[in-house]
Amino acid sequence: MEVSELLFSVVDTLSEPVLLLEKSEEGKWLHCYDNQLMEKLLKVTSDTKTEDTTKSDANIPLKMELDSSLQILLERYAVEGISNHHTISDIEIFNSIYNINFYKNEKYLLLIFAEIKDAEIFNNITFHDFSGVCSAIVVILDSMGKVFDMNECFLNISGMEKKEILGKGFFETFIPGDIEKLGSYFANILKEDVYHQQFLTPFKGKREELYRINWQVSKIIRHDQIYIIAVGSDISKFVEENNTLKQKLASIKIGFEHFPFATGYMNEKGIFVNMNVRFMKMFNISEADTKIAFDQIALFKKYIGFEKMNEHIKLIKEMSYKIDFLLKGKPVKLKVDIRLLSGSKESSKFYIVVAQKIV
Repeated sequence: MEVSELLFSVVDTLSEPVLLLEKSEEGKWLHCYDNQLMEKLLKVTSDTKTEDTTKSDANIPLKMELDSSLQILLERYAVEGISNHHTISDIEIFNSIYNINFYKNEKYLLLIFAEIKDAEIFNNITFHDFSGVCSAIVVILDSMGKVFDMNECFLNISGMEKKEILGKGFFETFIPGDIEKLGSYFANILKEDVYHQQFLTPFKGKREELYRINWQVSKIIRHDQIYIIAVGSDISKFVEENNTLKQKLASIKIGFEHFPFATGYMNEKGIFVNMNVRFMKMFNISEADTKIAFDQIALFKKYIGFEKMNEHIKLIKEMSYKIDFLLKGKPVKLKVDIRLLSGSKESSKFYIVVAQKIV
C-alpha cells in the first residue's frame, strides 16, 4: 500500500469526524470530502455516491452544498478565524457538543470534530480554575436536582470529596428546609424557557455547619438535557458582622426615626404602615401617602416585585437585593434588605424593609 493510500485509510477510519471543504470560484465553501464518522453524521447514504465518486478515489472529490447547521458554523468561523488554525469550543451540532478545529490551506478548509462526552461537557467552563482562591461556589444540577458537577470552592464549603457528592440530591443533602416547597421551586425553574434568578438560602456542610449563600441561578441545555447552574457567594461573615443590626430590626419597638438607614414596616398585603423620614425622603414619599404599597415605589416594582419577593421569602425569611440605576444621569447603587416576621396566622406576617445607598 502506498503512503498516500495508507494516509487516506487512517483519516477515513479516524475516531473523530473529519470534513474537508473547498472554496469555489464564487467564493463559496463546498463539501469536498468526509470520513466515515462524518458521513454518518451528515446521513450521506452510499447510494448518493456513484462508482466514480467513491472515497477510495481521492482524486475525484464529492462536491456538495452544505446544510444550514454547517453554514452557520462557517459564518462564525469567518468572524473568529483570524489565523489558519482556529478552534471553536462547545458547539452544539449533530445532536451533540463538539470542539471544532479548523485548518485552512489556500482554497481548502479542514474541520476536525472532537466530541465532548456527557461527563466532560462542562470541562471548558472556567469555574474549575480559580487559582486557589474561592471567589465563587459553583454547582451544576441535572433535571432531577442531582449534583452533576461542582468546583473546588463547593467541595471546600461542603467538606466532602467530589465522588461523595456526585449524583446526590442537592436539596436533600445541602439545603435545610421544606423539601416539597424546594421541589416546587425547582420544577418552576425547569418550566421556564430562559431562567435567571437570584436568591438566598441556608447551606449545610458535612459537619452540620450552616452557611448563608447568595445564589445566581441559570438554566442551560446541553445534549438535549436541562442543567441548572448555580453560582453562589458565602455571605455568612456578612450576616455575623451585621447581627447587631438584625437584632434591632427584629423588634418593632426600636426608635427607628433615629435609625441610620431608610426603614419601613410593611403588612402582609405589601402596604407600608410606618416609614421613617429617611425612607420617605429616599423614595419621594409625601406625608399624605401614609399607606403606600410596595409596588407603588417604582424601583421596588421594577427590580424586586412584591409577589415574587413574597414567594421567595417564605422559605428563608429574609432577602437581600442590590439595585443599580441612574438618578439625574448619575449611577446609584442601592441595597435593600427585607426581613419577614411571622406568627401562626397569615395576617400576623410583618415585613421590615431597610434601604441604604452603597458608595
